Amino acid sequence: MGKKRFHRSVFLRLTLIIALTVAATWLLFVQKAVVAGMLVVPVIAAAVWNLISYFNNLNRWMSNFLLGIENEDATLKIPEKSGNQTIDDVYKGINRLNEIFRQTKRDIHSQEQYYRMVINQSGTGLFSVNENGRVINVNPAATALTQLNEHHHINALKSIDASLPGLIMKRETKQDRQSVIFPNRHGQKLLFKFSEITIKGETVKLVAVSDITKELDSREVDAWIKLARTLSHEIMNNIVPITTLSQVISGYFVRNHTPVNPAEVNAGTISNTIKGLTVIEERSKGLMNFVENYRKFTKLPEPQLSETNLTALIGNNLIAASAFPDFGRITIQKSIPENLMVITDEKLLSQVLTNIFKNASQALADSTTANPTLWIKVTNTDNGVTIAIQNNGPAIPAEQREQIFVPFFTTREEGSGIGLSLSKQIMLSMGGDIVLTPEKNDRLTTFSITLRQSP
Repeated sequence: MGKKRFHRSVFLRLTLIIALTVAATWLLFVQKAVVAGMLVVPVIAAAVWNLISYFNNLNRWMSNFLLGIENEDATLKIPEKSGNQTIDDVYKGINRLNEIFRQTKRDIHSQEQYYRMVINQSGTGLFSVNENGRVINVNPAATALTQLNEHHHINALKSIDASLPGLIMKRETKQDRQSVIFPNRHGQKLLFKFSEITIKGETVKLVAVSDITKELDSREVDAWIKLARTLSHEIMNNIVPITTLSQVISGYFVRNHTPVNPAEVNAGTISNTIKGLTVIEERSKGLMNFVENYRKFTKLPEPQLSETNLTALIGNNLIAASAFPDFGRITIQKSIPENLMVITDEKLLSQVLTNIFKNASQALADSTTANPTLWIKVTNTDNGVTIAIQNNGPAIPAEQREQIFVPFFTTREEGSGIGLSLSKQIMLSMGGDIVLTPEKNDRLTTFSITLRQSP
């Protein structure tokens, strides 16, 4: 109905202007009635002005309404009556849209209040940082853990660790670490998780921070329990045979707490005694080796970091690994940049690489794989270098994956169980890490060694 009125109103005004123009032209040029013609001209001007005002009113209110939406201002007041039914219909439409806009704004505000309340009640600390490093939102949990407040600069987190602001502000890549752990001044171990989002063309960093002290302490206790069980198992495996054989041999020569007569000692007794002493000696040596391995694990030398050619280092360790049994039948596939220089301890890193190559060689030697292959891929990242070492031998069973880095855990009778745990300790001491990377293919095993480089 409003549309019809609008069309009719515009049509009538245009018709009136055209009719008056024709009349003025006829009076001026046909009838030569100049006075009468000139009297019609103001009427034409008034009609034109009325049409222009008609559209200007509509345009002004529509412009104000759209400007209000753009500026999120829903307070625009539009008159209910203009004296023109058509304009009134348009005004009513604008009012309805304005009311919908107001209601939408109220709903958004309510949702913001709800989400802010949820965030503020969250036990996980949450804060966001703009591109200039200013904290724009922070909940009470984050303030309690980090002492950050709104409008603080992210550099305030240097009180926790000097590298933390840089890690948060770094542009994310797929290779970047998305979380780090740092202790605060209260001794709490804080886990920081990073993500980013683009809002109105600006990149905003979102950071979640939580206190994981209890979880880490629990894991540490579990690790010590596993270590104690392993130590007990290894020690008892050697002590029990030694004790038992000592009692048996003692029984050959002492009866009722009295030494036997030498004449009663026969060749069989001497032979059994020699065999028993041989076993005792072997078990004692095994126990001594175990203790020596434990000493190696607990007395790791301080890393001596220097610039090292990683390409040459890997090549040299592959040559050394060729001495392992059956290593020669393994196909080596490498993807390593030429003359890649890194900061590391050459001897300690060689120890880690040798251990991984040895484990891969043993796994491939024990497998029935037709084409045993070892893949070595070195990747440069913003934070350092990653060395991925993969083989197609039998995958490590799921139930063992959690234990492979536990000291003295081994599935091999001849194994010491310190290779991977020692490698883990070495890499952590140099600021890096070594992890078993999950693989969808159950015929592949991948260890990733991360070398963290100074920014």
